[in-house]
Amino acid sequence: MRMENLEDTLKKFRDMLLSLSEKGILSYWTFGEYEEAKIYWELAKKAEELRLPPSLVSTFRVLAKESEEHGDGLRRLYVKTYGEEPKKVDLPYIEAVSLARALEDPSNIDLVFRVAMETELIAKKLYEHLASITENEEAKGLYEFLANVEWTHYQRLRGEAELMGINVGKIEEEIRKKGFL
Repeated sequence: MRMENLEDTLKKFRDMLLSLSEKGILSYWTFGEYEEAKIYWELAKKAEELRLPPSLVSTFRVLAKESEEHGDGLRRLYVKTYGEEPKKVDLPYIEAVSLARALEDPSNIDLVFRVAMETELIAKKLYEHLASITENEEAKGLYEFLANVEWTHYQRLRGEAELMGINVGKIEEEIRKKGFL
């Protein structure tokens, strides 16, 4: 999927995701968190190779580790709820697809931050939506927790961008126009 039409992609994705059962959605997000972690690990490696500030490398590593932990938590909930391991869902993992754009040119640090910040907000909105539609109280609590963590990730990236002198206001204006902030 080309990312120039991110809004169209997100609408199509949302429609596809909402056509899944709750079991399918939980499986989807489990694998999606692991995919996101892989990209954050790759961004950390690229940031290190480009000799970007160590704090940025560290931030990407923390986000990767937390994404892996989210995948583990979702997997445990899935196994507890359904008594089996989750199975991959044949849909693109929207966070990973979005975040992969940042790898197209990791030296364009403004783009890396915009994409990463936007990706965290997309995940936050989707987790909030999942929390609002589930009848499983444990799942609802986990989705709400993950939405809050995604917001924390956004704030961490925002702070790192500010420390690097990036025009965060401009990035947030672009994100706001898309309805994610």
